Amino acid sequence: MGKNNDPKDDDEVQPEQEEEKNPHAVALGALGAAKGGIERSKRLTPEQRTEIAKSGAAARWRKVPQAICGSPDRPLKIGDIEIPCYVLDDGSRVLSQRGLQTGLGMSGSGGTRGSSGEHRMARFVASLALRGIDVKDLTARITVPIVFQPPGGGKTAYGYEATVLPDLCDGRP
Repeated sequence: MGKNNDPKDDDEVQPEQEEEKNPHAVALGALGAAKGGIERSKRLTPEQRTEIAKSGAAARWRKVPQAICGSPDRPLKIGDIEIPCYVLDDGSRVLSQRGLQTGLGMSGSGGTRGSSGEHRMARFVASLALRGIDVKDLTARITVPIVFQPPGGGKTAYGYEATVLPDLCDGRP
């Protein structure tokens, strides 16, 4: 910087830092992988390209269900256990991933994009099955958490359909 810490007085121009490229992607590009997309687009009809573009746009702008009712301040209380629960705009009821984990005595961290919590819950259900407990279709229902927007906005939340709780409790050894 120049005099008086003013960037306008800077005599030295800093070069823009080049973004580091993935070496595997560079290697594939050198082999001609980058040409594949161009060749594919040449072979597609305009209608096919339009359909692919519409599908991509729909995926990018997919609506996340909104919670219309519920709050961490007014959880579902079962004895000493409190689990935040919500009603989504499609009428489904969900229990927060973190709240369900905490209610089951697990760590409450959900991890990035729910992945840690999802795997933790899947491992929990698998351990029940190994002990001879009928887990019904819980494994499939736990594997993909429901992403939703809590009331009042903020970060998206992860949860499970509320019926997983009684199904977890119904298991018989």
